[in-house]
Amino acid sequence: MLMQAQKAPPEPARPAPARSRPGSIVRRLVVFALGLAVPILIFGGVVLWQFAGAARARLEADALGRARMEAAAVDREVASLIATLEALSLSNALQRGDVTAFRDQMQELARRSGLSATLRDPDGRRLIDIGPEPMPERLDGADAQALAGRPAVSGVVDGRFRVTVPVVRRGGEAVLYLLSFSLPADRIRNLLASGGVPKDWVMSVVDRDDRVLTRTRAPERFTGIQAPDDLRRASGPEGSWRGTSLEGEPLFIAYARAGVPDWRIAVGVPEEALAAPVRASLVWFAALGGMLAAVAAVLALAFARGIAAPLQALRDQAVALGRGRPAPVLAGVPAEVAAVSAEIADAAQRQRERTSEREGAAAALRSETQRLEVLNRLGTALASELDRQRLGDAVVEAATRLTGAAYGALFERVPEGPEGPEHWQLLSLTGAPREAFTRFGLPRVTTLFSETFAAGGVVLSEDVTNDPRYGSHGGMPKGHLPVRSYLAVPVVSGTGATLGALLFGHPESHRFGSREAALVEGLAGQAAVAMDNARLFASVRREQDRFEAAVQAVRGVLWTNGRDGRMTGDQPAWAALTGQTPEQYVGFGWAEAVHPDDRAASVESWNAAVAERRRYTHEHRVRRHDGVFRTFAIQAVPVLDPDGEIREWVGVHSDITEQRAAEAALRESNEEIQRYAYIVSHDLRAPLVNIMGFTSEIEASQDDIRTALAGRPEASRIDADLAESVSFIKAAITKMDGLINAILKLSREGRRNFQSEPLAMTALVQGLADAQRHQAETAGAAIAIGDLPGITADRVAVEQIFGNLIDNAIKYLAKDRPGRIAVTGAVSDGLAVFHVADNGRGIDARDHARVFELFRRSGTQDRPGDGIGLAHVRTLVRALGGRIDLASRIGEGTTFTVTLPLRQP
Repeated sequence: MLMQAQKAPPEPARPAPARSRPGSIVRRLVVFALGLAVPILIFGGVVLWQFAGAARARLEADALGRARMEAAAVDREVASLIATLEALSLSNALQRGDVTAFRDQMQELARRSGLSATLRDPDGRRLIDIGPEPMPERLDGADAQALAGRPAVSGVVDGRFRVTVPVVRRGGEAVLYLLSFSLPADRIRNLLASGGVPKDWVMSVVDRDDRVLTRTRAPERFTGIQAPDDLRRASGPEGSWRGTSLEGEPLFIAYARAGVPDWRIAVGVPEEALAAPVRASLVWFAALGGMLAAVAAVLALAFARGIAAPLQALRDQAVALGRGRPAPVLAGVPAEVAAVSAEIADAAQRQRERTSEREGAAAALRSETQRLEVLNRLGTALASELDRQRLGDAVVEAATRLTGAAYGALFERVPEGPEGPEHWQLLSLTGAPREAFTRFGLPRVTTLFSETFAAGGVVLSEDVTNDPRYGSHGGMPKGHLPVRSYLAVPVVSGTGATLGALLFGHPESHRFGSREAALVEGLAGQAAVAMDNARLFASVRREQDRFEAAVQAVRGVLWTNGRDGRMTGDQPAWAALTGQTPEQYVGFGWAEAVHPDDRAASVESWNAAVAERRRYTHEHRVRRHDGVFRTFAIQAVPVLDPDGEIREWVGVHSDITEQRAAEAALRESNEEIQRYAYIVSHDLRAPLVNIMGFTSEIEASQDDIRTALAGRPEASRIDADLAESVSFIKAAITKMDGLINAILKLSREGRRNFQSEPLAMTALVQGLADAQRHQAETAGAAIAIGDLPGITADRVAVEQIFGNLIDNAIKYLAKDRPGRIAVTGAVSDGLAVFHVADNGRGIDARDHARVFELFRRSGTQDRPGDGIGLAHVRTLVRALGGRIDLASRIGEGTTFTVTLPLRQP
């Protein structure tokens, strides 16, 4: 208040303004213009500097984003390879050990997708390798991970990497095989390059062993070497730093980790590219400053009024750029301002485009992530679920979400059975109440449905109302759900049986495409495997029940031994049979119940089977609890833990006393028949010799007969009839003589005592092939002998068996193609299995059994033979305790399979 009451002091007197000299206004305008130019220059410099900084930050962000995108692409590629292998590993052929059938499936996969797979056993030995380069027969860290039951991806070795999944026994955890793709590192490099690599940028993939798997620049030089120290120390999911390339070039480096194979994808941007925006900003700043200075000096007065508005507009444009709003190019402004405005407008446009691209990529990534999450949850459900209804509900719900369908349904095929003829029924439905389908009864086999129900493939219709297949039965019934877009995929098991069909609809057209079709087709394959698993589980339960009943039916005695082959624990069946107590049969005490003459051999062969971890097959006599010895056949197999170690042995003693007595009686009867055949053959030969002699006498008397008939009207006819009759008699004698010789030969073989000796089958069969090489070359055929397992058997009998089969293969080759004959073999379930395969004429299915009968032949009779070769072969094979089987197709070839014991008694 006191301050307000005081009076203000008087203002000092101002000096009178001085008069301007001529030209002072122009100078002041120039100074003023220059003064105005300075803020403009500063503003433009700040804008350009910020733009340069933003450009550099954008490049760095683009590098990290590119690393993430390529990591996701690598993850998808490796996950796709693993999914393909896991789908292939579920083949029924692998579960039953049919490697030959599985090879066909692998070759079909290679034909359709170009992916060549390799099948190895748990020791690393190749069983099937159809790839361009053989896979080494050794195990590495990735194989160890696969043997532990998890898919694995190896590092780079010799420019290649390997994706491996274990093939696990259904219902257990034992790894049966290792199934792998061995792929060139160039596959990943091509994946990186498919997205386009900016000029001077370099992208590298580093495996989990810190080695360069591939590189977009000079891959042949750097693939397989150690990655730079900075990249080896990078342990997080992603990151960036400034460093140098393998060539020593300064780079900004960003990386992201691909989670599935645990690889790092690094993107390097040259520092030269990052510094380019700064240099460009400096150039623009210098140019702008020079122009403004010149304009201020020369046209200061003329542009004094017009420069403020463009600068204000330029400022507004910069503000708009900073706030992310559209910044159109200024019009009607000085060229310098217009140039800056154009750059700002272009920058704003590029920023909006990049923002839109990032948002689109993020949306696509989120969508793909959601799809993968759905597929992962579904895969988990299918792998663990054995209930048919819940399986169907999970598949339909997941497929409906992935395709964006309004309705989804799984129709199940019910085969013909006790419940009635084959029909289709609705198993699962989503998007509508079940009454929406069930009220129309069973599905109608319309033209649109029939292809799916017949497993003809994917049916995709963008608008069913315009589809020519639609309407064959009058169109949709009244009250049917509205459907325009339609997608249907059959569910087919690995054996080719149609299990059901997945159907999806949407009331709008053009809602399904090839991507949705591919997704549903993949889900259908998973669903088929899961449904097969459920059926297999039920089948296993039934088989367990049947096994227990079979053991009872064959009067079997079930027992178990420990992992070391010693009997332990409670063995009620063995105790009931022998009357032994647990204290008596424990360890090898059970052998005390075996006949003394059989005891040592039984214990020795049992210990050998335990040491070799193989199936045990034996026969010996066992003393029952009442003191009577009975003959038993023994079969025992090891039960393995998931890690492949033996947990226990399970065996069955089957009483074959009556069977062996019957076999002895049968052998005695057969020997009597052989003796009878031998005697009959000799008795037949005597009158045959007489007939041959009298026929020769008639033939020698033909000239006398002609002389006696000379001059008679019918002399020439009688002479011709006589000559023809003699030729018929001689042909019949020759055929009868061949038949008698065949009977004698078979009779001698049946009475011959076999002498067993170790046989190197590869060398033996190769010798037989060499002996017939001239006939093979004359017929234009090549004979290939594989690595055959050795056996102990009668050498003469084995040579006759395989000599006859090779001779038959040469004799009946096709004339329209070069002949190929292959002899292969392997050991299966303790037996030697040999295959003699050719690509000859083939044998009609109706004659498969007849060709083994005496004096029977098949097909065109244009080759010499009497029909005893294969009958002789079968007799010898049976005499050696084996069997012979035949597989053949007309026009394709024939395969004879000979199964023999590894050791003859």
